[in-house]
Amino acid sequence: MRTGDYAGYVGALEQRRRYFVAHGAVSADHSHADVRTDPLEPAEAARIYRAALTGNAGPAEATAFRRHMLLEMARMSCDDGLVMTLPPGVRRNHHAATAERYGADVGADIPIRVEFTEALRPLLRRFGTRPGFHLVVFTVDETVWSRELAPLSGFYPSVYVGVPWWFLDAPDAVGRFRAAVTETAGFSRTSGFVDDTRAFCSIPARHDMARRVDAGFLARLVAEHRIGEPEAADIAVNLVSGQPRKVFKL
Repeated sequence: MRTGDYAGYVGALEQRRRYFVAHGAVSADHSHADVRTDPLEPAEAARIYRAALTGNAGPAEATAFRRHMLLEMARMSCDDGLVMTLPPGVRRNHHAATAERYGADVGADIPIRVEFTEALRPLLRRFGTRPGFHLVVFTVDETVWSRELAPLSGFYPSVYVGVPWWFLDAPDAVGRFRAAVTETAGFSRTSGFVDDTRAFCSIPARHDMARRVDAGFLARLVAEHRIGEPEAADIAVNLVSGQPRKVFKL
């Protein structure tokens, strides 16, 4: 397929996504400094793409194209069914000398502030109520859990709040997450615990921790007579198995 022009480039991406779907993929992951989804006119997108191929696209043009393509990726997810996951807002390899000596994933990925409400509005205006579209939004910026992500997931049927990971997979952080989002979004609008560790031997312990924290949160709701014990037990099981299967179409 032609990739020397913008239409060919988009077509090649669509074809490659279909290849992964055919081989069992269920989600497409998109990690950027921000999640702005400002659309470009097709002619402008094509112009920037041509400029990039010749090395003449400036930083502002590259950012505009990247934001436009995030919107395009959402459109593709509506077409091919891949769950769209967004884990933005991390300055990776913050200390260059450490990255050069030891490589990636040594603890120097530092959170940066992220805005979601306005940034995702172009995407959600187009696809937020589209049947079958699943958008799982993660963040390590705790300030936006109750202010932005919980309300967005509470309204848009396509939006799910990704449970903490990376720096925020510590017990207190997971507890703060539940307290911040549950009153607005409930449990059904969250992803269930998602593990993103490279330290594979830690996976059982991390999942055990997440289950204990969720059980503790549910126990408080039972003690306060806000839910019954049988309902709490059902929610606990669903957060482990049913919810991730539903969100990620497993």
